Amino acid sequence: MKKTLYNNAVERLNGYLKANEMRPSVVRNAVLEQACYLPQPFTAKQLVEVCKEQRISIGAVYNSLNIFISAQILHATERQRGKMATEYELITGNQHHMQIICQKCGRVSDIQDRAIARLIQERKYSNFTLQHYSLFVYGECKVCRRLKSKN
Repeated sequence: MKKTLYNNAVERLNGYLKANEMRPSVVRNAVLEQACYLPQPFTAKQLVEVCKEQRISIGAVYNSLNIFISAQILHATERQRGKMATEYELITGNQHHMQIICQKCGRVSDIQDRAIARLIQERKYSNFTLQHYSLFVYGECKVCRRLKSKN
C-alpha cells in the first residue's frame, strides 16, 4: 500500500515538475519517500527528523514540502494540539477527507458521513469544479468531557 502511495506521488510530482519546467531531484524524491512512509498526518519536525538520518538538510525538507503542496501531493492543515501546528497529509485516491478533532487533547478520528459527502458532491458552484475536499470538525471528545465532568 505505501509503495503504491509513493509511486503515485512520484508520478504526480514528475508531472508537476515537467509542467513547471523544474528539474527532478534525488533529494526531493527521498523526502517524498519519507513523507509517504510516515504515519499520517505528520509535522514538518517529524519529517525533518527522519530525513536527518539520510543527511537531508532542513531547507531541502521545507522546500520540498512547499513543492509537494503546489503539486497537490500533500495538503497542509493548521491544527491545535496543545498549540497551533501545521500538519501534512498525503492526498490519496480517497479525495474526500473528513475528521473530527478534539480541541482539548488533539485526538483525531476519521469519519465517514455519507449525507455530508453527498451534499458536498451534489453542490454546484459557478465557475468552479470540485476536485477534492477536506472537512475538519472541532469539538471535545468523550474522554475529555468525562474528565471535565469529574473535576
